[in-house]
Amino acid sequence: MFTAPPEKDLEWSEQAIEGCSRFLQRVYRVVARHADSLKGITPAAGIAASLDSATPKEKILLRKAHQVLRRVTNDFESRWHFNSATALLMELVNEIYAQEPLEEGASAAVLKEVFDLLILMMAPMVPHLAEELWEMLGHTGPTLAHAPWPKFVPQLAAEDEVEIVVQVNGRVKTRMLVAVGLGKEELAERVLSDPKIPSLLEGQRIVKKIVVPDKLVNLVVG
Repeated sequence: MFTAPPEKDLEWSEQAIEGCSRFLQRVYRVVARHADSLKGITPAAGIAASLDSATPKEKILLRKAHQVLRRVTNDFESRWHFNSATALLMELVNEIYAQEPLEEGASAAVLKEVFDLLILMMAPMVPHLAEELWEMLGHTGPTLAHAPWPKFVPQLAAEDEVEIVVQVNGRVKTRMLVAVGLGKEELAERVLSDPKIPSLLEGQRIVKKIVVPDKLVNLVVG
């Protein structure tokens, strides 16, 4: 499932299996490391709606978890691309490791939510391991197979940056990443301050700027 989407052919690879095995071992190790301290903790679902009181580490973990959840949900519901979903889960696990030691700067409630989301997203692909990890975190009652699919929080799943198109007289010249939500004037200033822009204008004078926030900037020159 990691190597290719269902409709594609693939060649069996022992190395690919070893790679996936190493990934699952990493997941098991990090959950086992924190499981005892997270048993009985209620996930911080409430903090997701507002990050005002969250620490920098909590913001990073929650945002990454919900962004991955949004994209994995789309892969499962519309594309059935387990390979890209698995790659996203690897990104989330890498981020969790990057933020170690987790207990320094992140509350147990936030960590419980992040680990719960990770395991719920893994369950369709590795159900047996997911069930074991679910129990390790202290969940009792119905098995993980009966747990509802989680819902991402739009505020957290929103990207920090967006790729915009830069045009000159309506022709695409380049693309660049900018912060989401910039106003028209700010976005135009951000584009004009990029060192690549002067060479694209070739000394011509800008007579008009057409700006569509989060989408494009078209520089009309003459």
